[in-house]
Amino acid sequence: MEKIKKENPIWREFNKHVMTGISYMIPVLIMGGLIGAFSQMIPYVFMKIDPSISILDAVSTGNYAGASLSALKIAHIMEVFGFTLFSFAIPMFAAFTANSIGGKTALGVGFIGGYIANKPVALLKLIDGKWDSVPPAPSGFLGAILIAFIVGYFVKYLNKKIKMPHNWLAFKSTFLVPLLTSLFCMIVMVFLITPFGGWINTQIKEVLEAAGKSGQLVYALVLSAATAFDLGGPVNKAAGFVALGFVTPDRILPITARTIAIVIPSIGLGLSTLIDRKLVGRKVYEDQFYEIGKTAMFLALMGISEGAIPFALERPKFVIPLYVVGAVIGSMTGVILGAVQWFPESAIWAWPMIKNLPAYIIGILLGASIIAVVNVYYRNNLIKAGKLSVTDED
Repeated sequence: MEKIKKENPIWREFNKHVMTGISYMIPVLIMGGLIGAFSQMIPYVFMKIDPSISILDAVSTGNYAGASLSALKIAHIMEVFGFTLFSFAIPMFAAFTANSIGGKTALGVGFIGGYIANKPVALLKLIDGKWDSVPPAPSGFLGAILIAFIVGYFVKYLNKKIKMPHNWLAFKSTFLVPLLTSLFCMIVMVFLITPFGGWINTQIKEVLEAAGKSGQLVYALVLSAATAFDLGGPVNKAAGFVALGFVTPDRILPITARTIAIVIPSIGLGLSTLIDRKLVGRKVYEDQFYEIGKTAMFLALMGISEGAIPFALERPKFVIPLYVVGAVIGSMTGVILGAVQWFPESAIWAWPMIKNLPAYIIGILLGASIIAVVNVYYRNNLIKAGKLSVTDED
């Protein structure tokens, strides 16, 4: 009997296109994150300015001149540039997801759709007897992923159905199909996706705000679990998009739980390779995992969670639930103790921008320690029971 589980072709297709979009979006996030992080470190770390004061307000006080003023001006340029790059992340995702489905003709319209998902088209409304242009609530990541797939498959459909002589193919690919797709994108975004996605985002915001502190803790729990689950995979990225939507442009909910949950699994599993002999008096991993563990910890400090993937692949039924639980406990601890991070970056260079950094570090250490200790004892018990063989040679 064949026991190989066949992957659902629809899911495989969906995942392929989404991961393509994500792969092109990640460099934009990294560049924006690095430049944005450095822009914040200049005033708030090196110049010791109160983080509650914006760079613009600091300049406006007139208290800075010469080199200090020049440094603040440079920081302001980097801040604007870095966060502008961040604003292009979702349009880039939509563009290359659509491109993956419908080819290069879909790329430009996908970018437009993703941009409108972030900055919706303003509509005319009669307010107090006067017409005004009012932008609706943005549909965010949900809108971007919907329009990317809709536009991609619409272009694919048009290319298949519209038949033209060879001499007219350039007209079709550079004018007719892009025009029809752009008009289609405008109609779908303005009248379907923006109202639907905006309504969902607004409801989530209102529910969380109405729930107050308890609502924020539930949000932190779900966000940290989703972030840790697949170590940089589609679930992690989807959680990141949702969290980003609550951070920019309006600071609705901090991204603290996510930034903690990104680093905990890799640090915890890496730590387990450093403490196994001290805890149980023997090695519980084969030799290659000790180098993998060091690499995973280093990558975690760079904000990269994928270093823990070899541990997850080796024993997924135990390791994945373990590091999800550890990430949730650590993230919730940091949030409850008062750690706050608004900047969407988990790498160590963004730590100076965290409010209550000791609480943040306590959360990471607690979650990582739980993963490390439990995993070492679990593997040692497997070795004693003869279910795991590890060569214990130094």
